[in-house]
Amino acid sequence: ADNELVHKLHEELTYEKENEDASQPPFIQEFLEANSFKLEDKGGSDEVTLTRSFGNETVTVLFSISDINNADEGFLPEEDVEVEVDEDDVSFPVRASVTIEKPGQGAVTIDTVAQDGEMSVESVMFYKDAKLAKDASAESDWQRRGLYIGPQFAELDEGLQTMFVTYLEERGINAALATFLPDYIEFKEQKEYTQWLENVKKFVEA
Repeated sequence: ADNELVHKLHEELTYEKENEDASQPPFIQEFLEANSFKLEDKGGSDEVTLTRSFGNETVTVLFSISDINNADEGFLPEEDVEVEVDEDDVSFPVRASVTIEKPGQGAVTIDTVAQDGEMSVESVMFYKDAKLAKDASAESDWQRRGLYIGPQFAELDEGLQTMFVTYLEERGINAALATFLPDYIEFKEQKEYTQWLENVKKFVEA
């Protein structure tokens, strides 16, 4: 079984590498340069971070490639019925946590969803201690659970909602980001899948 599995993994890995473009897609550098974001992407991790400065603020966008599992495959056609599906039309929602920090003033974390070229806001949370906004420790997570997180964004006055959207757009949380996120997730997921195949193949044949 080991040899057969290694053979199959090798076939899949060869196929993926033959169809993989080793160079970084131009859309990545174009987005980063046009929007002043810095990208942090660690191999083997499903989370990606974008950061930029805006005046005295630090803006951080955190998202995960696991959201590719939300891809809408559409309806399943009846048997014997051919349906042409344009993959470019397939969209999936990407959740992105946006944190804006000011020195000594705490931070706000805004939960957003990017889909179909638009960024929608779900909630806005304020933290007096900026560390709570980004720290992933169990202690910080416990402290966050006891805080008032604010109302649902959709329940706010429409004028206030509009101003929040404008506030975010000025900081680069806009249509360009909404388009970039799903494209980057697809690029990274493919890269991580190829590395996963290689790692598992090496393990099985060792």
